[in-house]
Amino acid sequence: MRLSAHRAGRVIWEGTLHFVRSHGLVYSAAIAFNLFLSAIPVLFLVFAATSLLIGPDELPFSMLTSILKETFPYGAQVLVPNLKKLFAAGATLGILGTLLLLVASYSATEAAHTSLAVMLGTPQKKQFWRSAAFHVALVLVLIVLTSAAILVPPLWAGFSFLAKGVSAGWGTALHFLVWGLGDAILAGIVFTAGLLSYRYLSPRSIRLGNAMAGSLALLLLLYLIREGFTFYVRKFSKLNIIYGSLFSIICFIIVAYLFAAAYLFCASIIGVLEREEGKEAPSDGGEGAGSDDTAGSD
Repeated sequence: MRLSAHRAGRVIWEGTLHFVRSHGLVYSAAIAFNLFLSAIPVLFLVFAATSLLIGPDELPFSMLTSILKETFPYGAQVLVPNLKKLFAAGATLGILGTLLLLVASYSATEAAHTSLAVMLGTPQKKQFWRSAAFHVALVLVLIVLTSAAILVPPLWAGFSFLAKGVSAGWGTALHFLVWGLGDAILAGIVFTAGLLSYRYLSPRSIRLGNAMAGSLALLLLLYLIREGFTFYVRKFSKLNIIYGSLFSIICFIIVAYLFAAAYLFCASIIGVLEREEGKEAPSDGGEGAGSDDTAGSD
């Protein structure tokens, strides 16, 4: 179905109304809070699994320590060494620790699943198995991405050393090329993550076209939020003076809240598109009668 400018404006307006009426900002805060609670278990789980993939190397745990030492000193000084000992102790403790960390980090996925159900207008269709399976798949993907993130910087440092003999012009061009490639890869990861979460974390089946439209809108909103928040922190914010080492935690909470709000706002727009297309489905055949009744009940 063609999306004209008039219809796009109407869909955005109806999605905005649904987002506000369904307390989207409250659900955004719930996702941000659960992301904060799940961040440490996810970091421990991902970096411990990454160490198994890379081999007996201190690099994953040293990077985890460097991430936590400014924001969570206790985790850097006590929990990371204990985590390393836990996974080195043997299969039984390793499996137990993995399961405990997996369960402890599940709250963010469950919050997103519940919020999507509300934004899509189907809060009664929550399915535990969908959110649990998505959470396991998400952790596996994070392990792969973390392994790449750990291995790429040393490789890039070696490449930069080899490229020292290149002229300044070529060096600048190479720098912009790598920067653009990295930004494009990041955009692709964000778009794919949004698409898959809208399709498979939602409690109902979402049409591919609607999920792609919502993911594209989410990508644009996230870039706007990133640029706006970066500009605010650099030019106007004095949070680093007020909060000191806690500044990174404050930034994480604010950014997580804004990202969650953008994510749920796009989900509400997808819900409007799904309901509209559900109403038009009977014209294609009798198979859409159930969707018409469901949409009409909204």
